[in-house]
Amino acid sequence: MYQLKKYTQTVISSIKLYALLCLSTLIASCAQVVAPGGGDRDATPPRVVKYKPDSAQLNFNSKIIELSFDEYIQLKDANNQLIISPPLEKTPEVKVKNKILTIDLGDEKLKPNTTYSINFGNALQDINESNTKENFSYIFSTGSFIDSLKVKGKVQNAFDHKPEKGLFAILYSDMSDSAIFKTQPEYFAKTSDDGSFQINNVREGKYKLVVIKDINSNYKYDGDAETIGFTDSIINPAEKHNILIDIFQEPAKKIFLKKYMHQSYGKVLMVFNQGSDSIRINNLTNTDKGVQEFFDFSTNKDTLVYWLRNYQKDSIKLQISNGNEVIDTIEFKTIKLEDVLKSKRNPFKLSLVSSPAGNQNFDLNQPLKLGFSQPISNINDSRARIKKDTTAINSLYYMLNQEDANQSVTLVSWDSTNMVEDPDKKGSMISAPIADSQLQLKENTKYQLFVPPGTFTDIFGLKNDTLKIDFKTRELKYYGSLKLTIDIRETEANYILQLLDEKEKIVREDHINKTSTINYTYLYPNKYRVKLIYDENGNAKWDTGNYLQSIQPEKVLYNTEVITIRSNWDAEIEWKVNTSNMN
Repeated sequence: MYQLKKYTQTVISSIKLYALLCLSTLIASCAQVVAPGGGDRDATPPRVVKYKPDSAQLNFNSKIIELSFDEYIQLKDANNQLIISPPLEKTPEVKVKNKILTIDLGDEKLKPNTTYSINFGNALQDINESNTKENFSYIFSTGSFIDSLKVKGKVQNAFDHKPEKGLFAILYSDMSDSAIFKTQPEYFAKTSDDGSFQINNVREGKYKLVVIKDINSNYKYDGDAETIGFTDSIINPAEKHNILIDIFQEPAKKIFLKKYMHQSYGKVLMVFNQGSDSIRINNLTNTDKGVQEFFDFSTNKDTLVYWLRNYQKDSIKLQISNGNEVIDTIEFKTIKLEDVLKSKRNPFKLSLVSSPAGNQNFDLNQPLKLGFSQPISNINDSRARIKKDTTAINSLYYMLNQEDANQSVTLVSWDSTNMVEDPDKKGSMISAPIADSQLQLKENTKYQLFVPPGTFTDIFGLKNDTLKIDFKTRELKYYGSLKLTIDIRETEANYILQLLDEKEKIVREDHINKTSTINYTYLYPNKYRVKLIYDENGNAKWDTGNYLQSIQPEKVLYNTEVITIRSNWDAEIEWKVNTSNMN
């Protein structure tokens, strides 16, 4: 009996313990919220369940707009994504709290009889999964109807046709040229990643369409610091349009010196904000005889290396002009010749800075050039000595390159036997030696160029040391070729034809004015495109536009075909150009 009673008590104790454990588990589970396992991820963007005032409200006169959503929301990158068109004088205060989005217009004076669109772009998201409510807009009208017309198009860079994103496409009813500088637009929209734009809820009328890169977000064009594009004709939103606008940067109204450096004896580097053919340097402190100046401009004339020989003063003052206009005056201490001659760390000498030395893939069609640290003033023996394995190649000469102020030398073959007809005396032949930078080097062959000491003397009287330059040419079968026939059937005009590689780098350039056939040889195996520039003013370069003068940038066409060049392969294409797209 005693054992039965003891057993019963033990069972009751166990039951109590089990009940206590269950109760503890229940309490813990109630205290901790656990997301349900399994199920599909929420991919639905937040949805508006209530507008206050209603969406598309007419005769709008509220100061507060309140939008209620079906889930908790957040705004991401609202400063860049939020667009209000037409723009307001003051940026409204936008707040998010739980499921409510509030727009406080404050004391903003809205225009009468105007449709406003508040577009959130991709800023509006739910909190849990960051699902985006794309291009969400709230629209209202201060008049008796909602304007529903639209203007859409695409923006591309005028020079390379790449799409331009994040720019403002703007409509003005004010047709004056000064409107984009002084007033805010009636309507605008931002361009998307592919350069496209769509301006919605535009009222009936006629507009000027301008696209700008609005750096300071003032909805105005601030001159050459920003890029711009415009249509030549007036836009009527009631008509169907698919507008293509070329964006460009205007030439700077003033040329100025961005920086200068004097880091070595007799050399001053100057960098300008843009190129000019009229840069002049006047040495205001030069009173000594025998001082010589040398000028080396970059290809686009925006960088100048100013070389100075026999200048002995401790300081120098340079006046820099663009044409007749003085744009800057700089003054600095000069590096003295005796100081550089004493330097052991950086000895002052004539150095070779570029050559084919060590090149195991020297191109067969490339000129053999030697670049030096200072301009060359004299060549002691113009004959060059180059050997193929052990056989010397004769009739080679050094020729100074004037385009880089004699800082480089090209090896040329010299044919002194060439004869041509005397233009002043028919039937009579005269000597006309030919210098050819194409050396007719053999493929897959090792060469050595030997330059004796003292062959070259620079402007400071320094001479070169002995130079031995080894290189090897490529195999001919490595290259491919392209025969391009460009069919231009319109009136003759000036065109710049460019062969471009995959990185838009110019491989070859030709200037044509009519239907032509161009043979491109020695091409690397690669993908290429062909580009045609309408050189309207015939200055052999692409020119940008000018808004106030209503000048569009010079037109550019690309052949849509990507050309694949393979080793040891000849390609041939014909491009029929519709030049009406360029005028």
